[in-house]
Formats: sequence, C-alpha cells, structure tokens
Amino acid sequence: MYLCIGVALAGLIFYILCLRKGRRRAYGIYFLILTISGVFGVLVCLSDAGSDLLQPDRIERPKPGSGVQEEDYVLSVEDLSISEPYRVTVENRHLTKRELEELFTQAEAELERTFLGENETLDHITKNVVLADSVMDGLVGVSWSFDDYKTVNLLGELQEEALSENGSLVQVTATLEYEEIQVEHRFSMRVCAPEKTLQERFFELLEQELKTQNAGTEAVFVLPKNVAGHAIRWTKQPQRKQYAVLMLGLCAMAGVAIGRKEDARKEKEKRDAKLIAEYPQMLSQMALLLGAGMTVSRAWERIVVSYENRCAAQSGAEQEIPVYEEMRITYHQIRDGIGERLAYEQFGERIQLQVYRRLATLLVQNLRKGTAGLSRLLEKEMQDAFDAQENFAKKQGEELQTKLLLPMMLMLGLVIVIIMIPAIANFQM
Repeated sequence: MYLCIGVALAGLIFYILCLRKGRRRAYGIYFLILTISGVFGVLVCLSDAGSDLLQPDRIERPKPGSGVQEEDYVLSVEDLSISEPYRVTVENRHLTKRELEELFTQAEAELERTFLGENETLDHITKNVVLADSVMDGLVGVSWSFDDYKTVNLLGELQEEALSENGSLVQVTATLEYEEIQVEHRFSMRVCAPEKTLQERFFELLEQELKTQNAGTEAVFVLPKNVAGHAIRWTKQPQRKQYAVLMLGLCAMAGVAIGRKEDARKEKEKRDAKLIAEYPQMLSQMALLLGAGMTVSRAWERIVVSYENRCAAQSGAEQEIPVYEEMRITYHQIRDGIGERLAYEQFGERIQLQVYRRLATLLVQNLRKGTAGLSRLLEKEMQDAFDAQENFAKKQGEELQTKLLLPMMLMLGLVIVIIMIPAIANFQM
C-alpha cells in the first residue's frame, strides 16, 4: 500500500511540474497515468484491508447447493517452525436430515461406481482408485481415511515404491457425510507403512479437525486454533492486486508512448510526401525569378512574401504548405542576421530530405562563386525532380495493380463457380 501511495504522490508532483513548465502534452500524460494507477492501487489495498478487519478465523459458509468455498491463509505454528501457505476448503451449508436421506440411496450407488476407477474388484487393486470429494453434484460430501498412508495417499494414488510382494493389510474407510447421518464403506489392502513424522501427523490431525468442522451445522466455519497441543495462527494470504493495477498503469503509459511515436512517424511520412511533391514547383519559381535577374536572397524573399500574402488573403482557409513554411523560417532567420549561408544549411537540415539538402548545397556554393549558372543548375534539378516524381507515380501505379490482383482472382473464381454449378447440375440430370 505504501508503494502505491508513493507512486501516486510522485506522479502527481511530476505532473504539476510538467503543467508549470508547459509540458503537459509532452510528458505530463505519463505522470497522470502513473498517478491514476497509484490511486487505484491504494483503493485496492483499502478494499483488501476492509475485508481483513473481519475475524480471520471465521468464514461465512456458502448456501446449500452453491458448492465449496476456498480461502488462502498463511499457516503459522511457532513450536513446529511451520509458516507456509495453506488453502482451506469450506463446504456449503448442509441440507436437513430428511433432505439428505432422499439422496443417500443414489449417493451410495454412485460412490461404488466411481471408486473402483480402472480396477475390476476390491480384492485386486492394481491401479489408482478414485476418491471422490463429493457425489450427487456436491450435495453429499465424502471423506476418506486410511490407517496407514504409505501405500495409498489421500488422492487415491498407489505409492509403488512402498509396495512389496506380500504386502500388509491397510484399512480404508470412505464416509458419506451430511448433517448427522454417515454411511461407511470399508475394504482392506496390503501395505507396509513407516511411522509418520511429527509434522505429517499434525497435518493429518488438522485435516481431520477441518472435516469435523465441515460436518457441523453452524452457519460460520471456525478454523481450529489448537491441534494436538500445537497453537495455530491463521493469516490471510495477500492478494497483491495493487501490483496488477500498477502494471496496468505502466502498460497504459507504454501504449501512449508507442501510439505517439507511431503518430509522429506517420505525420513525418505525410509531411515528407508533401515536401517531395512541392519540390518541383518551388524550384520552378526559384529558377523563374533568378532568370529575371534577381539574387537568391531576393528571389527567396519574393516567394515567401507572396506565400504570406496568399495565406492572409484566404484567412487561413488554405492548409499550410510545408516547404513554404520552412522557407519562411529561413527568410526570418536571414532578416534576424543569422547569415544566408548558415540559414540555407539549416533549411536543408530541418527538412532532412536528400533533394532539399542538395538544393541547400547549391545555394551555399553559389554564395561563394556568385549566381552565374545557378539558374541553369536549378532548371536541371527541376527536370530531375519532375522525372523522379513521374517515376514515383508509375511505381505507385504498379503497386496498385499488384494489390488489385488478388481481388481480380477471387472475382474470376466466383465467375467460374457461377458458370460451373449449373453445368454440373445439368450433367447430373
């Protein structure tokens, strides 16, 4: 619980810091998710703590016919050095004696059928027997006991390593239990059982005590506090639901980060496609203005001013054009005194496309050598850009034809089926 409180407080503090620094959209969403997951973890802990306020050694018994109820505890016996998880099974509230008597006849028959398992008779048991916990859909409980647990355990499994050729008799008792009525079935097996350890004997007595409690009629199942002189302390097994809530919060943060990264990638691809599509037109304007006798900086300014006037006249109705927006940034950088050479280099670096970097290199080179021949180089670059755009369009068309191949094949198969079914039907007639 303290971990969840710490996570919630840390997330809230960092979220407030992000709000103050104006980074709510960039980083604040992650800390908000972390805060929410921590708060839910605290609520889960409080819910579990509320249930722990009840007496840990008392369990509300299920209603008759609703099945058994399992509760996880931590079993602690100090003088036996026992501290381990233990699952307690609580049966439902039992029926009245009259209701039980109506079921016992059928329950005895069902028990005899299921007990043998793959064996043929009780006189020759060579395979595991079936020790049913209940019969008649759980309405009648069955408890099993052996006077020696070396040959057969409480799961009905034969312990082959303990079997001998001669063997020894082991008394097996199956007790049908409900309310105060009990019906016992006994048979003998040959085994050689060693003495049980103190801890094994303790767990055997504990199981017997729990069975005795299950045979009671009380509405509350009371866990034993003392077995064979050994004091028992029961502790509820922690559920650790708060960690699952925190993990969900972390998964949500990862999902948001991945989604943002994917959105940014798609946005960049869309922007790059627009930049490549606008590249020939921008080169055309630049070459035309340079051919009219303008300098590079003057032509650049003329294109930017024309774009700004067009945007102002349309009152923002026109969508922003990426290449002219980048040219606007470069234009204002030059006006602020950054220098044409550095501004053109940053123009190519910001766009991060090979064609624009090549254009920036041409502009920088011609600042050193003069504008002679620049118009011709731009016209050649423009022609190469148009050719590349045409090749790109042809490639997209070929890819589209390939994608349409499968639907066309499916339509062809459908046409063949429509034609062949009547033909086959007429042939059979």
